[in-house]
Amino acid sequence: MKQPKFFLTLILALMLVFLVDFSLTAPTSQHSVLRLAQGNSGRSTAAAARSDLALSSNPNSPPAISALHFKGQDQPEKVSSGFFYLQAYDQGKFVESLTLTDLVAALEGQPLNITGLTLVKGLKVKRAEGQEIPSPILPRVIILEFKAYDFHQRMGEVVENLFRRPYNPSDVISLITPVNIYSFSSDDLRNKTPDELIKAGLTILKRDVSVAGRTENEIIDELTRLILDLQQGSAAKETLTQYQQNLESLKNLRKFSPEKITLAATRFGEMKAIKKYIMIYQQEFLPIPNDQVMDQLLANQSVMFQASELFRSIPSDVSVVVDSVVEDLKQAGMSVNLIYFKAGPKRRPDIKMRELSVDMFDIYMKLASATGGLVEASASPAAQLRKILEQTENYYLISCQLPALELSADQLEQSEVGGKAEQDIKIYVKNKSYELSYHRL
Repeated sequence: MKQPKFFLTLILALMLVFLVDFSLTAPTSQHSVLRLAQGNSGRSTAAAARSDLALSSNPNSPPAISALHFKGQDQPEKVSSGFFYLQAYDQGKFVESLTLTDLVAALEGQPLNITGLTLVKGLKVKRAEGQEIPSPILPRVIILEFKAYDFHQRMGEVVENLFRRPYNPSDVISLITPVNIYSFSSDDLRNKTPDELIKAGLTILKRDVSVAGRTENEIIDELTRLILDLQQGSAAKETLTQYQQNLESLKNLRKFSPEKITLAATRFGEMKAIKKYIMIYQQEFLPIPNDQVMDQLLANQSVMFQASELFRSIPSDVSVVVDSVVEDLKQAGMSVNLIYFKAGPKRRPDIKMRELSVDMFDIYMKLASATGGLVEASASPAAQLRKILEQTENYYLISCQLPALELSADQLEQSEVGGKAEQDIKIYVKNKSYELSYHRL
């Protein structure tokens, strides 16, 4: 009875020895598979490639070892699609004849494959080539801010032009006055007539400019009175001291404050849209003594330095740094556009007026230049606004194949990585010197 148990034990022992021997010889065959993956011969490389493709075709299968760890094996490059908003101008006129074959794109000097192009003109799709681009009619964010101290009829023309343009319900329109921020909803744009929108905008603008400009106008009036006193022979030192005090109050009132721009960039930063921040800045003037009185002041040793400091240079905040504001705008894909409204000074034959707002012009010009916006100085701001709004209605959308960046977790936390990659993408038109502006959506 015990003999069968003995034979059974013997058979199990022999099977165990055979399995151990097989496991010891297995590394030799595994090593040969790795050599195949490394591509030591043309036939072995082809076999490995077919094996990799077969593994990849099954979504539940792990990726082949050779695709992850061995550079000798050719692998298809990982790519992603990027969409770009592009405009081309020839001597100020929008170019609407571009095709896929006209465009070249490159990332750090390496050519990119442009796969699709759509032309939008007058907020309507006019032409499309190649890969279909989804939702080509982009929403628009139009923010119009008035920096003004005295309401002018030409400002009313700006508001009228703003609401006479075609709009889509997905657009966002905001009006910023020196007092408040007003947004016109999609329901307003859909259900209100242009005349109703214009009337509402004019009512707001007239009221707020009148309220906000009161303080600045009062200071200017006081400075004018002091200059007249000075020209009529009042005590120079006392009058200049009062003038300086009022000038400091005016300077504090006029300080550059980017909070509204930064707020707009933050609020609409994640929105895929055409974003325009349009600043209407009214030209400002400062009363100063006429040439005859100025010569007398500079000849008076007791006040010559004070007079020179007050009247020879324009007061400005030279410490303004716009780098952080520019970075916020670029991250949001928003451009600043400056319309410098040359309204001219209030005429008084007995008073000399010097332009005061050159300092603010320089600041907003820097913001516009850095973000691809326009800078226009005009006595007819409505015409310049029309030009900016037409830009938002005519554009190309193009799609490109971009290499997918394989970034570590630490790199993903560094915002400059994505920003650098986007800045390094260049788009050109073959054999043409068109003026191009573009950014990634």
